[in-house]
Amino acid sequence: MSTLAREDLLWRFGKAEDPEVEDRRQHILKVLLEASPQTQQELIDKGELKQARAALHRVLVHRQLTPSNDEDARIEACTDLATLERWNEQAFTAVSVSDALK
Repeated sequence: MSTLAREDLLWRFGKAEDPEVEDRRQHILKVLLEASPQTQQELIDKGELKQARAALHRVLVHRQLTPSNDEDARIEACTDLATLERWNEQAFTAVSVSDALK
C-alpha cells in the first residue's frame, strides 16, 4: 500500500467527532476483523500479553520488589502468556524479582 493510500485511509477512518460517523467507522472495523480471524486473534493475544505484564508489575510493586532494567526488559520482551502467568504466580511469594522470574 502506498504512503498516500495509507494516509487517505487514516484520514477517512480516523476517530471521528460525529457519533454517526464514528458508529459507521466502528461497523467497518468489526466487519474487517470478522473477515480476518487471524488478525483478530493476534490483537486478542497482544491484549492478553499486555494485561499479563501489567498484572506482574502490579504484584511486584505491591510486594515492593523493583525490577532492574534488565529484568524489566525481560518482562516486556516475553511473548509467552504461560511464562508471564507463571512469573506472576511466583511473584506472590518471591523474595526478589529474580526469584519471581525463574
